[in-house]
Amino acid sequence: MVVAGVSQKRRGQHTENPFESATLSLKNLHAWKVADPGCLREATLEAIAASDEYPELRASMEDVLRESRGLADSSLERVRALLDELGLVRVVIFEARVATGTA
Repeated sequence: MVVAGVSQKRRGQHTENPFESATLSLKNLHAWKVADPGCLREATLEAIAASDEYPELRASMEDVLRESRGLADSSLERVRALLDELGLVRVVIFEARVATGTA
């Protein structure tokens, strides 16, 4: 149900991709409330087992994760290369060392 709820969002709390960072309201999840905290582990394991009924959804979410990590990696590589080309990497590192007293 978490995936279904997040899929209704246009963006995440801190990212464009809602699956990377989402805020869920507990008031919208009351149907899944576990009344006894002592039963939380059992309820969690039951929810995990129930998710096995949707292997296509699991595979799709694994694709989302892989694509998200790929985008993060390529973005970092591209921006770091540009910063290095512009000579800004050394400036940022030096300023950080000055700020921490390690320069």
